[in-house]
Amino acid sequence: MAKPDLGPLIRRFFEQHLVSERGLSGHTVLSYRDAWKLFLQFVSTQKGKTCTDLTLEDLTADTVRRFLNHLEEKRKNGIHTRNNRLAAIHAFFAYLSTIDPRHLSQGKAILAVPFKRRAAPVPEYLEREEVLKIFAVIDVRTFHGQRDDALLRVLYNTGMRAQELVSLDVNHLRLSRPSHVRIHGKGQKERTCPLWKETVQAVKSYLERRAVSLTDPVPLFVNRDGTRLTRFGVRYIVAHRVAEAASRCPSLLTRKVTPHTWRHTTAMHLLQSNVDLSMIKRSSRARNCSPPTENMLLRGSVIGISCPGFRACSYVKQPTWPVATRPASRRLSFACCT
Repeated sequence: MAKPDLGPLIRRFFEQHLVSERGLSGHTVLSYRDAWKLFLQFVSTQKGKTCTDLTLEDLTADTVRRFLNHLEEKRKNGIHTRNNRLAAIHAFFAYLSTIDPRHLSQGKAILAVPFKRRAAPVPEYLEREEVLKIFAVIDVRTFHGQRDDALLRVLYNTGMRAQELVSLDVNHLRLSRPSHVRIHGKGQKERTCPLWKETVQAVKSYLERRAVSLTDPVPLFVNRDGTRLTRFGVRYIVAHRVAEAASRCPSLLTRKVTPHTWRHTTAMHLLQSNVDLSMIKRSSRARNCSPPTENMLLRGSVIGISCPGFRACSYVKQPTWPVATRPASRRLSFACCT
């Protein structure tokens, strides 16, 4: 029996298995694609062949291990990136083992290549005074000031991920009461998050300046060219505004603040405002909460108990409606952090 060609197998893996059968998001598929591009280029160099001449027999467990070492030693990738590349390789050989049992042994050997454990960093979050200083330095008289103010308030209000933020369209918002935003998260899951009145006012002012209707399916946050803001743009805005505020708040000089830092900040401030920990975790729709993040939140719960009158900001408060008279789906949908 003729041996299967590598090219068609990889194509079926991406076009049929990942997209049609597993329904993975476009971002996951692109991540897998990049991993396989790097892996095939590495094997091609190691074997002295072109990528089109590679066969399944060239892809061994030892080759995978050498590739992972190459990522860490030559490309200076971190353990997280290394494990993501390995996940893409594992996924292919798990798929291959189901459609062609002749490669069970090869697949088993490669699937046995382990993920590397790493010491998870302690999550950073901003203190109340730091958040207020950042908002205070933004000049909302300018277009970019209005945009950045609205962006950071949405980020702080919802605790959403950077990718979720840049994926927002204007028609995902409801600014009349009850105000909320529909968030399309990981795994193509959707959740709804209430918006504070300060957030609503900032977004309204920003959209009025853009002369955009709430029914328009256009990007919520745009760059100077009027096109959708990217994750890298959000990262730049966060870093820029934090650097501006650092002159008034020296503690920010020692912090590395990213969009994900705001996600941690949201969770911590909600907890310190006496929002139940289980509600924060459950409403995040995240797959899990890492141990360092869980520890951070548990420390915050102690702070909330010792200072029951604490409020992160004047508009971070517990729900005011009676729990028994509201359906569970209408409760707060703030995000936890992973």
